[in-house]
Amino acid sequence: MMRESTELRPHRRQHWLVNRSFQFRFVRAMVLVLFVMAAAAVLGIYAAIWFTLYSFELVNDRYLVALFNTVSWTVVLELILLVPVVTWLGILVTHKVAGPLVRIRAALFQMTQGNFDIHLTLRKGDALTDLAEDINRLATFLRSRSRS
Repeated sequence: MMRESTELRPHRRQHWLVNRSFQFRFVRAMVLVLFVMAAAAVLGIYAAIWFTLYSFELVNDRYLVALFNTVSWTVVLELILLVPVVTWLGILVTHKVAGPLVRIRAALFQMTQGNFDIHLTLRKGDALTDLAEDINRLATFLRSRSRS
């Protein structure tokens, strides 16, 4: 199997964690929201089923209680399985913001050093493309002013 080199794909992602603190804070917030929502769902399901069991005096029915316990553990297991998925999605989403920020900051640093011969190119699907285009226009304007 032949792998494409980075020369053929110059904008290929090489590192998914480009701004670790930002990306980990975002993922941590997503996982926290997931846990809060899952806890609310588990408590809501738990309360609804127990209320139903007590209302219809089915608390002593061992099959319904076993079903209740199975449903409770199934929700907890789903939560455990969702944490890695949410973490991966969080890193993927933040990379589309953090990656362009790294390039934008580097371009702005070059501009503060007097180098206006820059052109930002972002990958397809990246965020902040409008800002990158504005910086490209600013660099073009400053380049033309510095030459005249």
